Amino acid sequence: MKGLIAVFTALLLTGCANRPGDCAMGMALDVCLPGTNGYNNRQAQLNSDHREYEFKGAADDQQCQSYGAKPGSDAYVNCRVQLAK
Repeated sequence: MKGLIAVFTALLLTGCANRPGDCAMGMALDVCLPGTNGYNNRQAQLNSDHREYEFKGAADDQQCQSYGAKPGSDAYVNCRVQLAK
């Protein structure tokens, strides 16, 4: 019984580990520590997502303004909400 509890505890604790092997191999995980390939890949992925988000926001802004909606107006806010859906 003690052995079973030890195995169960060990398996439970492995879920809390930062998975250094995966991070060293380059898997882009949230738990990767700075200096690992996984951390670097995760940062690159986040930067790419951020650039894409900014580009989409600029395109939405331009589209709403092309309809005559002024930034800050109710029409502009409604336009941006509709585009976000």
